[in-house]
Amino acid sequence: MVDFNLQEESQQLTDPSTYNFDDEIDLANMDDGEATNLLEDAIVSLASSSDAITNSGNPAPFAVFRSALKHVDSLPQNTVPKILDSLLSAMATELEATIRDVNPGGESADVDPSTINAHKHALEMYAFLLLWTVGVGEKVGGGDDEGGGAPSKGKRTTKSTKSATATKSKKKASAWVWIDQIPSVLSLLSKLLKSLPTSRIWTSTAERDGFIGVVTRPAYQIAESEIFMKVEKIRLGVYKVICVAVKSHGHGFAFQISLLQCLQYFEHLSEPMAEILDVLDKEFDVSGVGDEVLREISQKTFPAVDTKGPRTYGKFLVHLAELSPKIVLKQMSLLLDHVDSEAYPMRVAMVDIIGHLIKYLASADQIEKREKKINSLFEMLGERFLDVSSYVRVKVLQVLSRIWDLPQKFPKQRLIMTEHAISSLHDKTPSVRRASIALLTKLIITHPYGIMHGGELRHADWEQRYEEVTKELEKLESRPVDESGLPVEGEEESSEEESDDGSDDESLVKAPGIAMEEDASLAGEVSVRTKSSKSKKSSKSSKSNRTKSSKVSRSEGDVSMGDDYVGPPVTDDEEDGAETAVDETNEVVDDAPEANNYDDEEEEEAVMNLVEEEMDEDGDPVASTPNKRSSVSKTPVKKKYPKGRKPKDAEGEEGTVESTPLKPRKKKKPRKSEQVNLHAVSQQQVLVAEMEGTQLVHLRLKKRYYAEALDFIRWLEQGSDTLCDLLGSTHKTEVLEAMEYFRVSYEYGMESAQVGLKKMLHLIWSKDNASTSEDGKELKGIRAKLLECYRTIYFDPVPDLEPRQQVNRITKNMIELTFNATVAELTSLEEMLRAMMDDGQIPPEVTKRLWQVYSAEKEIPKAQRRGAIIVLGMIAAAKKQIVTERVDTLIRVGLGKRGKADLVLARYTCIALQRVSGSVKKVKGSLDDKSVRLGMDTPVFSKLQEMIELPARSNDWFGMAEQAINTIYVLGEQPDVICDAIIKNLAARVFDAPRSAPKSEEESSKEDDMEVEETATTIGAPSSDMGDAFTLAQLVFVVGHVAIKHLVYLELIERELKRRKDVAAKAKPTSTSGPVPSKDGEELDQVAGNAEDEIGDLIASVREDEMMFSPNSLLATFGPMIAHICLNPAMFKHSVLRTSAALSLSKLMCISSKFCEENLLLLLRMLETSRDPNIRSNIVIALGDIAVCFSTLIDENSDRLYKGLSDSDLTVKKNTLMVLTHLILNGMVKVKGQLGEMAKCLEDEDRRVSDLAKLFFTELSTKDNAIYNNIQDVISHLSVGPHAVDEDVFQSTMKYIFNFIEKEKQAENLVEKLCQRFRDTTNEKQWRNISFCLSLLPFKSERSLKKLIEALPFYQDKLREEAVFDRFTEILQKARANKSANKPDNEMKEFEKILNDFKEQGQEDHALEKRVEVKKAAAKRKATRRAARK
Repeated sequence: MVDFNLQEESQQLTDPSTYNFDDEIDLANMDDGEATNLLEDAIVSLASSSDAITNSGNPAPFAVFRSALKHVDSLPQNTVPKILDSLLSAMATELEATIRDVNPGGESADVDPSTINAHKHALEMYAFLLLWTVGVGEKVGGGDDEGGGAPSKGKRTTKSTKSATATKSKKKASAWVWIDQIPSVLSLLSKLLKSLPTSRIWTSTAERDGFIGVVTRPAYQIAESEIFMKVEKIRLGVYKVICVAVKSHGHGFAFQISLLQCLQYFEHLSEPMAEILDVLDKEFDVSGVGDEVLREISQKTFPAVDTKGPRTYGKFLVHLAELSPKIVLKQMSLLLDHVDSEAYPMRVAMVDIIGHLIKYLASADQIEKREKKINSLFEMLGERFLDVSSYVRVKVLQVLSRIWDLPQKFPKQRLIMTEHAISSLHDKTPSVRRASIALLTKLIITHPYGIMHGGELRHADWEQRYEEVTKELEKLESRPVDESGLPVEGEEESSEEESDDGSDDESLVKAPGIAMEEDASLAGEVSVRTKSSKSKKSSKSSKSNRTKSSKVSRSEGDVSMGDDYVGPPVTDDEEDGAETAVDETNEVVDDAPEANNYDDEEEEEAVMNLVEEEMDEDGDPVASTPNKRSSVSKTPVKKKYPKGRKPKDAEGEEGTVESTPLKPRKKKKPRKSEQVNLHAVSQQQVLVAEMEGTQLVHLRLKKRYYAEALDFIRWLEQGSDTLCDLLGSTHKTEVLEAMEYFRVSYEYGMESAQVGLKKMLHLIWSKDNASTSEDGKELKGIRAKLLECYRTIYFDPVPDLEPRQQVNRITKNMIELTFNATVAELTSLEEMLRAMMDDGQIPPEVTKRLWQVYSAEKEIPKAQRRGAIIVLGMIAAAKKQIVTERVDTLIRVGLGKRGKADLVLARYTCIALQRVSGSVKKVKGSLDDKSVRLGMDTPVFSKLQEMIELPARSNDWFGMAEQAINTIYVLGEQPDVICDAIIKNLAARVFDAPRSAPKSEEESSKEDDMEVEETATTIGAPSSDMGDAFTLAQLVFVVGHVAIKHLVYLELIERELKRRKDVAAKAKPTSTSGPVPSKDGEELDQVAGNAEDEIGDLIASVREDEMMFSPNSLLATFGPMIAHICLNPAMFKHSVLRTSAALSLSKLMCISSKFCEENLLLLLRMLETSRDPNIRSNIVIALGDIAVCFSTLIDENSDRLYKGLSDSDLTVKKNTLMVLTHLILNGMVKVKGQLGEMAKCLEDEDRRVSDLAKLFFTELSTKDNAIYNNIQDVISHLSVGPHAVDEDVFQSTMKYIFNFIEKEKQAENLVEKLCQRFRDTTNEKQWRNISFCLSLLPFKSERSLKKLIEALPFYQDKLREEAVFDRFTEILQKARANKSANKPDNEMKEFEKILNDFKEQGQEDHALEKRVEVKKAAAKRKATRRAARK
C-alpha cells in the first residue's frame, strides 16, 4: 500500500509547481507513446478495481496519476479528459464499495478496521487527485479559445471573455470543454457527502475535517470563477456540496471562514454566499452559520477610503435580508453599528436592509406585535435623510418607494416621510431631488385615501368633508339626554335616521387594534358587532363590548399601527368599477348647472356638445377639469351592500364598537308590572346607548381619516412651488420626474397640478434628445415627454366613448387650454400644437369641429369662440390649408358682425389670416421668399380696412388694429396703398368730426359689452382737448404701427430687388471662348457688389430722408404732431392718447436717425417723468430697439437707461433688466461702471427679477474677463454712496458674483487690489465688506497668500474689528486646506501670530483712544462748569 498523508499532501498542493513526491515519474522527458501507455495501464487498473489506487508497484497507479497531473502541459490534450473520466468512475465505484462494506447490516454492525482503513486510504487518494484535477481543468480544460477555463477569477467579464464564449459556441458538440464537466464533478461530490458515513471511517475530528475540506475545496475553487457561477446548474451544484457538508459533516465553522474570505477577495460571490445561507436555513434547517457570519460582520469596521470591501459585504447583507430577513432580523441589534459606518456603501446597504425588514415585518402574522420594531425602523430611515452622502439619501428615497407598494399603507409614517421628501426637494444633489420627486409621485399613486370618495385629492373637497363630519360629531356629542340616559323626545328619531346610513361607510374606517392584513374582513366584522348589539346579549357580552369600547377610547391617544391605520387600499377592481360607473359621455362641465343658459334638447347638434360650457355672468369660463378625472368626480362610485341591506341616507346606524349601557335608577318596591316595564326600558337604553357609542367612534375615526388626508394633501401642495421651480432645472432627469409628478397629480385632481402643467408648457422649446441615464435606462427627451404628458391628459381617447364623443372631448380640451392664458403660454402652446400637428396627432375631425365652434350661429360664450380660432391659427402654422380653405368663414365671422361685436375675436381672426401666407422659416443669407401674397382687390383687405376704421371705443381695438395692419403687410402686394387710405380716413374722422362724440356711440359700446378704461368713460362729454382724444389716439397708434411695419416692408423690397438682380445675372449666357481672366472676373464681382450696394443705399436713403422728412410722405406729416403730444402732457391729459403717442414716437424714431436724434432727449425725459408705468415700460423696450438701429445714440445716454432698474414699478424694472441684458451681452452698449445696479437686482424681492439678473451674470461670465474687469466697480457701488446696500445684501450679492472668479491669476490680482482698498477707507462697514470679499477668493496658490502677507501694512490697524479678524481667520483655514501635505506651514503660523498680535494691539489702542476721548469730554465739561461759575 502506498504511504499517503492527506493533510500534508493537500497543503503542498497549494502550489503544484513545487510539489514533489518520492515515486514521481518524469513524464515530460518521455516519448508521448510511452507516457500514454503508462497512463492507459493506470486507467485500466482502476477500471478493473477501484481499490487499485492504493496498490504499490513500479509504477503505482497513484504515482502515474500524480505525475501526469504535474506534467500535464507536456502531455497530449486528451490527457485531462481521460484522467477525469477515470477518477470519476473509479471514485463512484469506491464510494459504493465503501458504503457497502462500512454499513453491511446498519450502523450498529461491526466492521473490520482493516477494511475501513483500506477504504479510507482509497477515498483520500481519490479526493486528492480529484482536487488536483479540478485545478488543472480550470487552466487547460477546453483551452482559453474555447471558453472552458475561467479567464479571471473574481473579475467582470471582459471583451475577450465574450469573444471566447462566442468561439465556444462555434465548436463541435463533441469537443471536450471543462465547463461542461463541472456538473458531473459536483454531482459526485454531493453524492459522496450525502451518503458517506464519515464519522465511522474517520474517527478523529481532525482527520474527518481534513477529508471534508479536501472534498469541498473543488466547490470553492469553482465558485471563484464568475463565469462558472453564472451557469445555474453549476451554481446549484456548488450550493448542494457546501450545504450537505455543513449539515452532515460539521463543516459549518470552515464554511464560515471560507465565506468571509470569499467576501473579502471575490466581489461576485456576495450574492451566491447569501443564497447558500438561505438554502441552509430553508432546506437544511441550519441557521446557526448565518448567525455566526452576521456576528463576525458586525464586528468589522470599514474606513471611509475603502469602497470595495463595504460594497461586497453590503451586497451580501442586502441579498441575505431579501432572501432570509428572519436571520438578519435576529442579529439586527449587532448590525446597527454599520448604520453610522464611515464607509457610505455600508450605510447604503443598511438602508436597503431596513427596507427589506419592514417589508418582512409588515407581511408577517400578528403585525400589531411588531409595531415597535416597524416604527423604530422607520425612524432610522428618517434619520438617514440627513446623511452626508447623497448616495445614502437617494437609497432612502428608493427604499421608501418600494415600501409604499406594499398592501399596508403605514399612514402615520407616510405623512412623516412625505414631509421628509418635500424637504429633500431642496437638496443640493440632483439625484436626491430626482428620487424625492419620484417618491412623491409614488405616494400619490399609492395613497390610502381613495376608499370612501374615490382617489381624488382635491383639497377643497376634503376640507368640506372634514367640516361636515366635524359638525356632525359636535352635534352628536352635544345632544342632551334625560336622567335615564335616553335622548330627549324629538331628537331620538332624528338620531336614528342619521345613523341609518352607517352601512355606506362602516366598512371604510378601521377601528384601532385591528391587524392591517385583515382589511378584507373588516366590513363583516363590523356587521357582526352591530348585530350582537341588536340581539340583546347577556351581561357577559356587554362586558366584552365595554372592554372593547374602553380599548378604543384609550388607543386614540396611543401610538400604534392600528391607531394610525386609515383603511384598506383601493384595489384595481374598485378603481375599474369606479371608472365604469362614470358617465363619460358628457362633454360639458356640469359642476354649476345654474350657469348653463341653454336647453339640453339642443345637444343633438355636434357643436353644442362643445360650446355649452360652464360660464360666469360675464361670459368668461369658470375653471374646470376637462379630462377623464373630472368626469370621475361627477358621478358617485357604486357601492356593494350585503344581501338584504339597502343604502341609507344618513350615517351611523352600525358602527365598530359598542359603548357601556346605562343603568336605570333604583326605585323602592316596584310592582310586578312595573318591573317588566322597567326591564324593557333598560334593554332599550342599552340598545340606544350602544348605537350612539358606535356612531361616535365611527365619526371620530372618520374625522381622523379626513384630517390625515388633508395633512397629506397640504404637504403635497406645499411642495408644488418647489416642483415648479425644478421644471427649469438644468438636470434632465429632474425635469422628467417633475413632469411625471404633475401629470399624475393632475389625474388625481390636485389643485396645484394646473400651475405645473402651465409651466411645463414652456419646456416645448427644449432641444435635447433621448439619452441614457446612469442606471442604463433610456430617457426620453424633455420635449418628447411634454408631448406625451399633454397627449395623455388632453388628447388620448377615453374608453367606452363613441368616436364623435372622443372628438368633442379633444376639441373641448384644446379650447380650454387657451382660457386665461398669457402671451408666453399661448406662444408655447402654439409650438406644441404645431409639433403635434406635424406628427399627425390631431385628427381632421377635431379641426372640423373647431370650425363648427368658431362659426356656430347660436350664441355661445365669447371665450369658446375665441379659443376655437386661437387653436385653428396655431395648428395652421403647421398646415396652412386649414385656413386657406376657409378664408370666407374667417371673413364672415371674425371680420363680420361677430368680429365687430367682439374685437378680441377679430384680433385672433387676423392672426389666423396671416397663416395664409405660410410659415416657412427664412434661411439666413437666402434671397428666396416663398410667402404667398394676395392682390389688393381681394375682399379680405376691404374687410380689414373696415375693421380698423370701426368707430369702436374699447381698448381691445388697439390689439385688433395691430394684428389687422400686420395681416395687411403680410398678405398684401402693395400694403402701403390701403394703409394710406386708412390713415387719411382716420385723420378725417379726427379733424373733421364734431368737438364731442355723440352719446349713441357710448351707448352702443355698452350694448356690445366692450370694456372701456376709466379715463375713456368721459369721452362722450367735451374735454379740454380740441377733439375726440380716443379717436386721436387711434390715429396716432395706426401711424406708428404702419411706420414700423413699412420699415420691415422696405427690407423685403430690398431683398426682392437683390433676388431679381441675382436671377438676371444667372440668366445671362456664359461666354464660350473660355474662362474669363481673373482680373476681369474681379472687376465683374466689383460691379455686381456695387449694384447690391446701390440697392442698399437706395433703401437706406428712403428710410432716412423720405419716410420722415419728404414733403410727399404721409408719415412726415404726423411725426411733429406726435412729438408735440408727447412734449405737452399737461395739454393732452388723456392717458390712452399719451400712451399711444409715446409708443408711436418710439416706432418713428426707429426709422430715421435724424428724427431719433431730434426726439431722443424727449423720450428719455418721458422715461424719467411719466407717472404712467405703461408708458415707462414701453419706452424702455423702445430704447432697446433704437439701440439696435442706432447704437451710438443710445450709448451716449446709457446712464439714464440704468435708472429703470430702480423704478418702483415691477414691470418697468423687469423690462429694463431684460433690455440691458440683451444690449450688454450683444455688445450694443458698453458697461461703464453701472454694473452695480445690475448686481443689486440679484437680491430683488421679486424672484423673476433676481432670476433674470442671475442669468445675466452667468452669461456675462462667458465673456472674456468681463466680470473681473468690473468687479471693483461693483464693490464700490454697493459699499459707498447713495447706492450702498445693507451688509447682508452685499454679502449674498458678492458671494454669487465671486463664483465666476475661477482663474488663479485673477484671484491673485484681486487680493492685491482689495488690500489696497483698505488704505483709502476709514469706515468700519467698508472694512468688513472688503475683508468679506477677500474671504471669497479661493487662495489655491501660494502667490495669493504671499500677496496677502505683503499687504499687511494696509489692513493691520483694521484687525481690531472682530468681523475683519474673523474673515482673515477663514482665509488662513482655506489656505491650509489647499496647501500641499508635504510642505510646512511655518509661514502660515507666523502670519497667524502676527494677525493675533495686531488684533490685540489694535484693540488696546482703540480702548485707549476711547478713554482719552472720555477724559477729554470730562475735562471739557469741568472747564465749562468753571467758566460758568466765574
